[in-house]
Amino acid sequence: MTRRPRSLLSLGRAGNAALLFAAAAVPLIGMVGIAVDYSRAFLLRSRLATAIDAGALAGGKILTSTAAARQDVAMYVTANVPSGYLGATIAAPTVDIDPTNQRIAVSISATLPTTFLRILKVDSLQVTASNEVQRANAGLELALVLDVTGSMASNDRIVQLRASATDLVNILFGPATKPPGNLWVSIAPYAAEINIGPSHTDWLAPGSYTASKWASQGWRGCVLARIQPEDQTDTPPGTKPFKPFWYPNDQYTSNNDNPWTSTNITDNGAYKQTNDMAGPNLGCPPPIMPLSNDRRALLNKIAAFKPVNRGGTLANQGLQAGWFTLSPRWRGLWGIAPTLPLDYHTPDMTKAVVLVTDGNNEWFSYKPQGDYTGYQRIGDGLLGTTSLSQATTAINNRMLVLCTNMKAAGIVLYTITLGASANSATRTLYQQCASPGPNHYFDSPSTADLQSIFMQIAGQLSNLRIIR
Repeated sequence: MTRRPRSLLSLGRAGNAALLFAAAAVPLIGMVGIAVDYSRAFLLRSRLATAIDAGALAGGKILTSTAAARQDVAMYVTANVPSGYLGATIAAPTVDIDPTNQRIAVSISATLPTTFLRILKVDSLQVTASNEVQRANAGLELALVLDVTGSMASNDRIVQLRASATDLVNILFGPATKPPGNLWVSIAPYAAEINIGPSHTDWLAPGSYTASKWASQGWRGCVLARIQPEDQTDTPPGTKPFKPFWYPNDQYTSNNDNPWTSTNITDNGAYKQTNDMAGPNLGCPPPIMPLSNDRRALLNKIAAFKPVNRGGTLANQGLQAGWFTLSPRWRGLWGIAPTLPLDYHTPDMTKAVVLVTDGNNEWFSYKPQGDYTGYQRIGDGLLGTTSLSQATTAINNRMLVLCTNMKAAGIVLYTITLGASANSATRTLYQQCASPGPNHYFDSPSTADLQSIFMQIAGQLSNLRIIR
């Protein structure tokens, strides 16, 4: 019997195996290529989706400005997808804005070069992502607590404040003519005291108000601060009534302190760039405006702001006034909708405050006992001290407790220090006062920064949501 050589048989089997592997290699490589390249495509699409989500949310905050919205979308996409990511060529995002319906749609595409799939003559993959953002239906009660002290006349601060607050109101209300049914804004201007409005004599302590005391000028509506701890609460006037502010008849001059005579300039509410004025309403800021959804009325209130000389700066009083406009304990007192302000922690309703100052809490100290303020003279000791140098610390301490109490009630606090006049202690106070997180305290070294800060806050309060 003739036998085949074993080596030839072995070679024949190896050759068959090689042929079989060669035949299977192409689909195997194709499967690996699909797995690798499509995994890369998935990573790219995920990155693109994240980028346009961030961009759409940013652009949706400023739907009143189409150009600015497109610019913000592009900026966020660039920041979230580095140039050449995974070797892809990324097109500019397409942005479709519908300001009437408060929507913004963003789409983006990219060309991703392949690796293994090139063997199958597939040189690239097209990757796309899209989304749409719309304002949610969550409601907002917002108090704008704005510094209108005399120092706001410097460097056009009051002008910039008016412009910035106007932008914020317009962004929140959006381009629609009809206001949202669940958006309400109040305005609480402050100086060294607050103004509850001259019609609210029923909020004053019995026997504290006699109309003739203000002579022909009349009581403008400013009140004294409440005694601690009631200067840190939202107690309504029925429980703790106010006392009217009445400035003693004395006057500051550059040389001395003279009695008020008929030749002195009486403060009648019209702004004058001088401290040389007299009472009885000296330093009284404009009245508080309670919650309103009348855009035009709010803008008119802001447009009328002028600096108020004398007294000093007592931001804690302004902040408490803002709380009065948001507290359900004041429901029915402001003469607005009978259901407002809503209860704390009402579902789908945010209560928030934006507090602005351009300086430190302090007395205008043209003479040893200081000017007359919501806490009267420093010598009256209502702050627990008769020292002007210690007064700021006392006010700051009370303000910090007030902030803590407001946050405990569920109110979101945004704080802004404007200009270089605020010292490090004031900046620290406003940081501590703000709600937790990096986006609630802002320092605006120049007035030019204020407008962008207000727009950022408006964006955060706009209640945007991704709908697809």
